[in-house]
Amino acid sequence: MKVSVLASWLLLIVGVLVYALGLWSACPLLSGKGYFLGVLMTGMFVTYVYLREESAGRVDERFASVCQMVALLTVGLLFVGVVNAPLSLIERVLYPIAFFLSLYGQVSLFRSSQKD
Repeated sequence: MKVSVLASWLLLIVGVLVYALGLWSACPLLSGKGYFLGVLMTGMFVTYVYLREESAGRVDERFASVCQMVALLTVGLLFVGVVNAPLSLIERVLYPIAFFLSLYGQVSLFRSSQKD
């Protein structure tokens, strides 16, 4: 296994685990846990769909702008949730970083698998 693929998997797994396990223990209500899980899944889904269409060469301007809009809404929902959740300051910084680390790991894993 190449080092870049291993590093991509490591980024993705660490990001998802820090995000999911940290917020699972930090949010007291089940609805908060579901909210943050939904934000993570929406962000990862829109990233995957965009990368898949980009690799197939089927991205037009409307599709790209819809993906950008959904990604911005997802990031906005993440920040609204983090601000309103009962989290300490370090957790308010750590969980968005873990979210973006997960997305970066997903993108680098997809791109490294496309090169093979």
